[in-house]
Amino acid sequence: MSIQLVNPATNETLNYYPTTTFLHNGTSIPSTINTDDGVIYLEHSGNTYVLEDFMGGSPINVRRFGLSTDRGYTSSAINKGIKRAKTYNYTSIHIPSGNYDISETVTIDVAPNTTIKIDGNLNVKDSFTGNAIVIGTHGPAITQPVEDSLAGLNIQGLNCSKKNYIDSDSTGIVILNVIASTIEIKRVTGFKIGALLYSDNGRGGGISYNTFFLNYFHDNEINLKFEKNDVQGYINENTFYGGTFNHSTSFPKVKTFHILMEDKQINLHPYNNNRFLYPSFEDNDPVNATAAKITGESNTIVGPRMENPNNPLYTIKFDEHSKRCQVISKGFGLYKSSIEDLGDENSYETNSGNLLTTNSANPVLTLRNQASSAFTLYSGLDVSNNEVFFVTGEGKGFYGSSLYAEKGFRWATSDGSKEDRGLFYGNGSPTVAANPGSIYINNDGGNKMLWVKTDSGSSAGWKSIGTQADALTAPEPSSSATAQDVWLRLKDLENKLKAAGLLSS
Repeated sequence: MSIQLVNPATNETLNYYPTTTFLHNGTSIPSTINTDDGVIYLEHSGNTYVLEDFMGGSPINVRRFGLSTDRGYTSSAINKGIKRAKTYNYTSIHIPSGNYDISETVTIDVAPNTTIKIDGNLNVKDSFTGNAIVIGTHGPAITQPVEDSLAGLNIQGLNCSKKNYIDSDSTGIVILNVIASTIEIKRVTGFKIGALLYSDNGRGGGISYNTFFLNYFHDNEINLKFEKNDVQGYINENTFYGGTFNHSTSFPKVKTFHILMEDKQINLHPYNNNRFLYPSFEDNDPVNATAAKITGESNTIVGPRMENPNNPLYTIKFDEHSKRCQVISKGFGLYKSSIEDLGDENSYETNSGNLLTTNSANPVLTLRNQASSAFTLYSGLDVSNNEVFFVTGEGKGFYGSSLYAEKGFRWATSDGSKEDRGLFYGNGSPTVAANPGSIYINNDGGNKMLWVKTDSGSSAGWKSIGTQADALTAPEPSSSATAQDVWLRLKDLENKLKAAGLLSS
C-alpha cells in the first residue's frame, strides 16, 4: 500500500511503496539510503520506500533530484538523476520541459540501451568554460582489458546553448566512444566547438555505426568537429541526417568550419564511411568560412546546400589525406568552385558538371547492359528531347543519326540501317565487310596502300588503287632488237614518266 512522503530534494509530496530490497537486483537496502539517494529510495520512520514512478516503470524524472533556490532546474539535478539511473541499471530517463541552468558539466554515463528524452532547454552561462555535456566515457588504456564503447543509446532532443558566443575554450556537446546508437541534436549555439565527436577507444568500436539527426548548429566557431586520440580511436560508419549550419553576420570574423575532420596521421585508423545527408551549409563571412574540411577514406556528402552571399569561393575541402571521398548530387549553390580537392581519387558532382578521378588501374566508370550487348548503354538528347548519339554494348557509337563508329567510321543510309559506306583501316589487304563506295587504308603502306570497295556488301570486292609509280626503268633491249623495238620501248618509258608527273605532256 502506498503512502505519501515529501521528497527532501524538492519538497514535493509523492507516492511511495514500502520495500526492503532494491528492485533491480534484490539486494538489501542500506541504512544510509537517504544520504546516497533519498529520492527513488527513501527511508522514513525506520522503513524504506520506493518511488511510485520507478516502481511502475516510468522514466526517471531528473526534476525529482533538486531545485535551485529560485525554484529553477539545474545541471546538478540532471547529474544526480543520471547517476541514480546507472546505479540501478535503469534505462529510461526524462528531462521534462523547462529551463535548466547548466553551471557544471552534465555527464551522461549510463547503462547500454538507455533512452533519454529531453524536453527542457539546457542553458549555459556565457562565462562557462569546459564541456557542457559529455556523453560516454574515455576508452581504456592500451594496456587495459578490452572494453566496448557505450552502445544502444537513444537520445532525443539533446540541446545546449549559450546566449552569446565568447572566444573561450568551451564545447557544447562531447560524444565519447558511442556505438550503434541514435542521437538527435536539436540545438547547440555559442561555443568554441558546438559538438565534438572524440574517440580514444581503439579496440572497442570508438564512435561507429551511429545515426545522428542534426538540427540547429549556429554560431559556434566549429559547429561539428571530429577528433581522435593520437594513437588509437575510430570514427567510422556513422550517418548524419540534415543540419542547418550557419554563422550570422554578427559572428566574429575568425576562421570557422561547419564540419571539421581533424586529421591525425599518427593514428592508423582514418575516418571512413561517414555519410552526411543533405546538410545546409550557410554563412556570411567573406573570407574566413569553410563549409566542410573532409579527410580520411570514403566519406560522403550528399546534396549539400552551399550558400554564402559574401563569398562565391566558399568551399568543401578535401585535404591532402583524403581518399575516395565524394560529394553526390547537385546541391543548391554547389558549383565547381565550391570544391577544393587536394586528395586522391575523390569525386564530386556539381551544377558545373561531374568530375571523377582515379589513380588506380580501375576505370572511373564502367557501363554494362545485362540484357543484350546490342542495347544502348549511354545516350544523349538535344534540347528537343531527340536522341542525338548513343553507344551500344557492342562498342558501336552512333552520332547524329548519320555517323557511327565500328572498326572505322561509317555513314548511315537513307533508310536508317546504318550499314552503308565507311572509312576503314588495318594492316595488309582488307577483310572488313562493307558496302560499295567504302575506302580502306593499309597501314603497311607500299603500292597497295589504298583500296576501294567496288562490289558486294561482304568482305569481298575490294580493289587496290596503286599509289606509287612503278620503277622508272626499262629493260635492256636484246642484241637482236630492231629500231622498231627501241622506239616502242622509248614510247613506253615516255608514257610512264608522264603518268608519274615527271614529264610534261
